[in-house]
Amino acid sequence: MPPPTITAKEPSKAAGRFEALDGWRGVCACLVVLFHFHGYSPIYTAPLVRNSYLFVDFFFVLSGFVIAWNYAARLGSWAEVRRFLVLRLGRVYPLHVFMLFLFLAWETARLIGGMGQASPSSTFTGVNEPGSVLSNLFLVQSLHVHDSLTWNGPSWSISTEVWTYVIFALLSVTLGLRLWMLAVAAIVPPVALLYLSSSGMDVTFDWGLLRCVFGFALGVLCYHIHKARPLRLAAAGPAAATAAEFAVVAAVVAFVSVVGKTPWSLLAPFVFAVAVLVFAAEDGAVSRVFRTAPLRWLGTLSYSIYLTHFFFVLLFPAVVKRLVQQDLWTPMPIGSGQYVLAYGRNDLEGTLFYVAVVAITLAFSAFTYRWIESPGRDWSRRWAGRPAPRQAAGGTVGASSGRLPSP
Repeated sequence: MPPPTITAKEPSKAAGRFEALDGWRGVCACLVVLFHFHGYSPIYTAPLVRNSYLFVDFFFVLSGFVIAWNYAARLGSWAEVRRFLVLRLGRVYPLHVFMLFLFLAWETARLIGGMGQASPSSTFTGVNEPGSVLSNLFLVQSLHVHDSLTWNGPSWSISTEVWTYVIFALLSVTLGLRLWMLAVAAIVPPVALLYLSSSGMDVTFDWGLLRCVFGFALGVLCYHIHKARPLRLAAAGPAAATAAEFAVVAAVVAFVSVVGKTPWSLLAPFVFAVAVLVFAAEDGAVSRVFRTAPLRWLGTLSYSIYLTHFFFVLLFPAVVKRLVQQDLWTPMPIGSGQYVLAYGRNDLEGTLFYVAVVAITLAFSAFTYRWIESPGRDWSRRWAGRPAPRQAAGGTVGASSGRLPSP
């Protein structure tokens, strides 16, 4: 599903790292954690948090941008395609499998030990039915083979991203990606989703692949725009660059807070594409904030945060209930006489639970990054072998033919 001026910036970008965008990714991953945990707290009712499912689309756009930056000039042969797919699987698959088996272990513990007061009849059913283990292992759980999310719910996006990598690589080596192909991929999916989805961009196990292809294609387009005509915000002065970055952050926050699951949410990848282009320049003070060590650390852990947090969102209430011998799910008023079940008995307790879940997720993510992600990535690099010689990153967009640089 992850340096300041020319002399300091170029080595980072040559390695495919945009540190301000890494910081963005870390913040967005934490917002997804807040979205999934339902605590009795003002955090739950904050519009930005309630609609933070949309930040998955930021991940898709950023993925297309970074993948194109690193591989657009490489995918010219089947050997390079094989290496690309091995490297991408090595990046995402080990942690996905580890978390799947962790969910299986938890479900088994509930069955055997009664953890969370589950009865045997309520385990390995519904979203955790045994047959869906295979679809998760083969990363097809998001291809409309189930009627709901299964096991580690957020892993649906990893499934769609892997199949999008396959489409990207196959098109690159067989036809060569062309501008019109990317334009079609960025226009047809939202139009299709407008008719297929009753909840805007909130599609996962059913039409998630369309959602991913849409965002990824826009990210690849952002890469070619950035290479052909990068934004030079600093040319207008530091204050102007900072103002532009601040305006983009404000626009993203306002957009996500307002659109909810309306058809307008289908525009989210376009909004995030603007954010990627502006912050790829890393020219303003807001970029410097996103490039600070804590936010870069969050960016480094972002994939682990995203893929591990749901386990603790589900585990935390069961463990607390066992410790205090009390069920803390409480009806919380959300206005207009409506109530939702939220975890905690008051605002303070619910907010502390949010802090606890985020802290546990970050600690566990540091562990999985060190012992699952990094070894998996290193193993895939060894298996893939020596990289093919790389052309100058990106090249230029062919003006006459509309063809992108030969990958």
